[in-house]
Amino acid sequence: MPIGDIKLVLLDVYGTLLDMGHVEKRVNELLNSKRGYVYWFELFMQYCFVDNCIDRFNDFNSIAKSTLQMSARTFRVSLTDEDISGIFELMKQLPIKNDVTKGLSKINDHRLRIAALTNSPEAIVIARMERTGLISFFEKVLSTEHVGKYKPDKSVYTWAAATLGLKPEEIIMVSIHDWDLAGAANAGMMTGFIQQNNQLFYPLISKPDFGSKNLNDFANQITASIDEFNSKSLLNV
Repeated sequence: MPIGDIKLVLLDVYGTLLDMGHVEKRVNELLNSKRGYVYWFELFMQYCFVDNCIDRFNDFNSIAKSTLQMSARTFRVSLTDEDISGIFELMKQLPIKNDVTKGLSKINDHRLRIAALTNSPEAIVIARMERTGLISFFEKVLSTEHVGKYKPDKSVYTWAAATLGLKPEEIIMVSIHDWDLAGAANAGMMTGFIQQNNQLFYPLISKPDFGSKNLNDFANQITASIDEFNSKSLLNV
């Protein structure tokens, strides 16, 4: 897929743009385990994927709450409604990751369009982006709630492309989640993987087109690749 075809960078939000550190710390405290957050998040995604498979769509917060309660039983602790509400409030106040503004600026300076695609409720994500000032970089914030499916279902990515007025091959999806990129690649998009710590990329799916340590690193890579492509194109004219 030629890099010169790329017109838009499509970004995941939670973990990719916004730092989940405070939520991770709080969930670990509530579940009294250093593994608590990882266990809950994997269970959370598992049941989003179950909804995809059985053609149901429970809203994001309902799945989050149910899987938090399930996780609490696994770790033999009790959670109050106030505990769970506190997690949701933290999700509304997440800080921007350190590298994000610089990376978005570089992408924007290269005249690439920028949008976001999230499994979370659109209103919550837009509200947080407005308060942080991130929203100025984004022409659209798209939520899977409008499709009735969660990423990585193929229909989510094809819907996003159509909504943005582009073909899938004109978009590069960027995420810290390999399953997210698997869905994007399946829909025909290019992919950029932002690796967290020692996180491994699942070897039985298509390798990402770009691998980076943060969004600024990704921005440097893709802008350099586009510049190189354009230079070669001019030489061949």
